Formats: sequence, structure tokens, C-alpha cells
Amino acid sequence: MLLALTKRLRRSASFSLLSACMVFVAASSALAQTAGNRASAATAAAAVPSIPVEDFFRRPDLQRPTLSPDGSHMGFLARSGGRLGLAVIDVERRTSRFVATLPDADVVEFYWVNSQRLVFVSGNLSDPVGSVAPWRTGGLFAVDRDGTDARRLVLPYGDGSAIVVRPRTTRFLAAVGEASDEIVVASNERTFDSSDVYRLNTRTARRTLLTYDNPGDVSAWALDRDGLPRAALSQKGTRAKVSYRRDDKSAWVKWSEGDFRDLVPVPLAVGYDGAVLGLGYPDRATNPRLTMSLVRLDERGQTQQTLLSRAEHDVLQPLFDPVAKKLVGAVVANDRANVAWLDDAWAALQRQVDAALPNAVNLFTPPEQSKRMLVFSYTDQNPGTVYLYDFRTKKLEFVIDARPWIKPEQMAVSRMVKFNARDELPLTALVTTPRGVPARNLPTIVLVHGGPWVPGYQWGWDAEAQFFASRGYAVIQPNFRGTLGFGARHLLASFKQWGLAMQDDVADAAQWAIKQGITDPKRMCIYGASYGGYAALQGMVRNPELFQCAVSYVGLSDLQLFHSVTWSDTSDTEFTRFLLPVMVGDPEKDRAQLRATSPAQNADKIKGAVMLAHGAEDRRVPIIHAERMKAALEREGKTVEWLVKADEGHGFAKLENRVELYTRMDAFFRRHIGSTREDDARSTR
Repeated sequence: MLLALTKRLRRSASFSLLSACMVFVAASSALAQTAGNRASAATAAAAVPSIPVEDFFRRPDLQRPTLSPDGSHMGFLARSGGRLGLAVIDVERRTSRFVATLPDADVVEFYWVNSQRLVFVSGNLSDPVGSVAPWRTGGLFAVDRDGTDARRLVLPYGDGSAIVVRPRTTRFLAAVGEASDEIVVASNERTFDSSDVYRLNTRTARRTLLTYDNPGDVSAWALDRDGLPRAALSQKGTRAKVSYRRDDKSAWVKWSEGDFRDLVPVPLAVGYDGAVLGLGYPDRATNPRLTMSLVRLDERGQTQQTLLSRAEHDVLQPLFDPVAKKLVGAVVANDRANVAWLDDAWAALQRQVDAALPNAVNLFTPPEQSKRMLVFSYTDQNPGTVYLYDFRTKKLEFVIDARPWIKPEQMAVSRMVKFNARDELPLTALVTTPRGVPARNLPTIVLVHGGPWVPGYQWGWDAEAQFFASRGYAVIQPNFRGTLGFGARHLLASFKQWGLAMQDDVADAAQWAIKQGITDPKRMCIYGASYGGYAALQGMVRNPELFQCAVSYVGLSDLQLFHSVTWSDTSDTEFTRFLLPVMVGDPEKDRAQLRATSPAQNADKIKGAVMLAHGAEDRRVPIIHAERMKAALEREGKTVEWLVKADEGHGFAKLENRVELYTRMDAFFRRHIGSTREDDARSTR
């Protein structure tokens, strides 16, 4: 059941509508054209002011804006004394206040219980160990919107190191209703390996178990509109199971069971009309990419009706109108984040908002009242602006910019492009080119995303791409096979293809940029973090003729360490023991392949320069990966640029460390492939 896997993989990067988020020339003529481009672009490029590094990598002023159920207040996360706190704005009075701050922790999630009360999750975004998923060790708290009657509902589970031993966690699932102080939560309180569903009173902290007869090994629940668990997705090893019950008094019935790669429908929610809605793969004969569709399921778990399907992208989740009490649309993975509306009124409203905010992605979800709603609008040059839409006046009112220090007129233009891999698998990439410079024969950075099984790049503002473009580089960000959102065929094609077909996709994106004339073939480097760091190193091994240098940031270097390192937060987990051998490689059966696709064991094939950046406290990809890569390169007589921060983990949390990282990367790339800014400076001398 492939959806069991995609739900698990999406968990760390789930889609949220309002919290954010697409001719090769001959050498002689290329040189002539480049000289002309440099001369003509010198004045334009020099006119673009140098934007400070920290402007790109500062955290936004506002995160996760969410209206209260009655529409009178807006909650959001904001900085308070170096930590993220929970703040509330009175929408009508235009006053705001912090209602929850923690001295030694951040507020990392929050939800409205009702219009008077909120629950929030604590975590530590600066913790070098636990910052990958800070909610996993955080506590659950409740507070009224005026900051009173605060209560701890769930104790924090130790510090970040606890993630190694599979902590007990409690996760918000749904609010019960405006008249109730209760919420519905999922928790593995009874057993580490399976979650249960509880009703939790946010004033007394009393729990009521709703799944005494748990189907077992549950990783996800589907609730009806009353918050009752009606379907469950279980996974044990490589086996997945879907269970269903007609109501809370009925016994659980097994709908399906099989290998996690089986393409069977999986329920997501129960609609207001009692229909079970899920994601499935109908019409496979006319759906060669095997994209997920929104389907209505019958009581045997079979597809009864296909409600929404897209040829190139997965449908992700249904959207309901709480006022009209019906299904009105679904979120779709697309080149641009979007909602496919099934309701004419909401589709018309989308057109109205898009007309008022043209050439932008404008996201909103139906609110729980008919007075107002929030709209999050962004472009490739604008990181995001929050508006308030009034249903009575039909007008949009500016609320706040997420990053007000970013000036859209100084940002580069991005576009999504399509091309085919060498085996004809359809791929996409986000391409960003510097302002004021023709997109011809540019020094280029191929930026590979981490994961690798996560949602890919979409059209929008990207901090890394904009930073590198501001420094004079073209940036190519490929959605290689395995990137989520492009269908089951795209995902399954990535299994056991680390360093092989997945790597070829990255090389094919680079070759596409060369053939289009965007990239100077002698001035191209590759960079990425986590899996992207692995791909950067493997790109130097597999395609030494293509890349002049590479930067691996918290990247893997040895695939055999994936299995043998015992101090990673993924060691001795279901993923490592059962899925990793299927998806990456078996440590015994695939020993030769793992060795051949491990950059640290093939350093002799690397010709260009390498920079390694890592956090000493990284528990996702322990620093032994960087140390082993450094030692292997030095044995080959190669010099390695080395950046290690003792107080950081899987990604640098502290702004000063991020500024140093990107400053040094820019200098590293400049030494090895130059930049258009340097070209322009030389051409004006």
C-alpha cells in the first residue's frame, strides 16, 4: 500500500495552505555572445544592490496565521526574546499580544480549540539534536486567547536525545466544536508502536480513550466530522493494512492488507454526508503516471466514484466547507501550490481573489464562519503576504508581510520547466537566473533537495535560490524521481536508485540547462543538504566531467553507514529495519551496489573541489559521514574545505552559523566557477 509510505514520508514536510507554499551553442559563438552579454549587463547588474546574507535566511516575522472559529481573532507564531511564541491579534480592534511564551523552548505548533481557547506544542528549534522534528519531544499546553487559564496537558518528553528511544507523543487531530473545550488527539501512550485516539479536555487534562479495540500498529487515523475514528492505516515492517468501522459501536473490519507498495485506496476522512473519502489509483489504463486521485469508497473499501484526478500530479487531501457542511475541493500537488475546487461558489471566489492579486499563488481554505477568511499570497519574488478577505464587502485587506525586509523588485525571476530523463521519465525543475543578466552561459549551481522522498520544488520564493541568484549564479533545482507529488510511477522508479537513476536525473537537469544555453558547461557546481549533500558528492563521482565543485551540507557519504550507525535517530526503527533495504538497498544482498554508490568509497573518481559542512550533534546524518568523506579525499591528496559547528545538528539553527555557511559557500563557488558579478566587474575595467 504505497500511500502508507507516502503518508509517513510526508509527515516531516506536510502541506499547509497558509503556512506557506516552478540551445546549446558552439564554443566560438558562445564566447562571443558571453562577451556581449557581460558588457551590456554590467550597468544593470551593478545597479542591483548587494543584499545582506542574513536577509535571505532570517526566519519570517509571522508563521502559521490562523483565524479563530468565529473569525474575530488571528493566532500566529512570532519571535519573542529569541524564541517563537504564540501571539493573538484582535482582528476588529487591531490589537495584539503574546499569549504564550516559554523561557527555554519554542512554540512550534498551535490550534484553535474554540474561539476562546488554543492548544500549542512546545519544542526546541535551536536544539542541535531535536530540531529536525521538535514536536516529537515537546509538551502539549492550552491557554485562553487573552493569555489566562494556561494548563499543561502533556509533559515534554526529556530533551532532544529522547528521539532515539521512540518517545511517547501526543498529536492534535481535530477540535470537537465551538461549544467544547475538548480536542481529539492521537497518542502512543499505551504502546510505542501504535497510536490510539483520545478525547482530551483542555481545561482538566482528562483523557477518554476512543480506540480501546485498536486494530494494531496504527500510524494514521481517518476521523468523521464528529471526531470519531472510523478508519485506520497500520504498518508493520513492509506490510500495510487498512481497517474500517461503520460507527463507534461497530467492530473493525479489515479492508485490505498487503505489501506497502500495493496500489490500493486508503481512506483519509469521512465527509458530512457519511461518505468515506480517500486516495486511490483508479483508471490505471489512462493514468500512466499512476497519480493519486480523490475517491469515494464503499463499505468494502472499493472505489465507488472518482471525485478528482490529475494526469501529472497527485491529489493530496480533501477540503470541506464547515458552514455549508460539504466537500468543496482538494489540495493538488502541482507546479504551483493550488486547490482544485469542486464547488462553483468557491471556484468563483478563487477567480475573484486571483484577479485582485494577479500573477500570484493565492491560497485560502473555507473558514468556520461566513464573515472573513485569511488569504496567503506569494510569488517567486515575494515570500508571502497575509490578507484578510471580508465576505460582506468582498474586499481584501493587507495584514502583514512574512518577510518585510525582502524587496520583490530586487529578487530574481523563477520558472518551472519540464523535460524527460534519459529513460523518458517526465521530470520538472525550478530555474532561477540572476537579475539584470541575460540567461546565457551563466555560472550555475545545481541545487538538489533533501529527503529524498519529500514534496519537491514548486514555483515560489526560495531563499537559497534567491541568495545564489543575487550573487550571480543561475540555479537549477530538479524534481528527480522519488520526489513526492508526481505519482506512484515516479516514486517507485526511485527504489534502490540512490546514486544511479536518481543521480542521472540530476545530471539530466544539468545537461538540459547546458543545451538551453543557460549554463556555461565549464562553470557548474552541485550543492545539497542531507540527501542533497549525498547527491552532490555522488555527482562528483558519477559525473566528474560535468561539475567543477560540490558542497555537501549535513550530507550522507556512505550508504553502508545507513545500516550500521547505531546513534542515528533512524537507527533501529521500522524504516531502517524493513523499508531501507527495499528502498535504498539490503546491507547483505546489495553490498556491492551500496559500496559502488557511496562517495566515501569512491573518492578516487572525484576530480573537482569539495566543501563539507556539518553539525557535530547531527543525529539524522551523524558527522561520521562527513569525517569519513574528508579522510577519503585527503588520502587521495585532495584538499577539502571544512566547516563544522559543534553546537549544531541536522541543519544550522543559529542565524550567525547560517550566515557563515552561505558566505563561505559563495566564496567557494566564486573561486571555482566565478560569477556574473565578477564577469561584469572585469568587463567594465
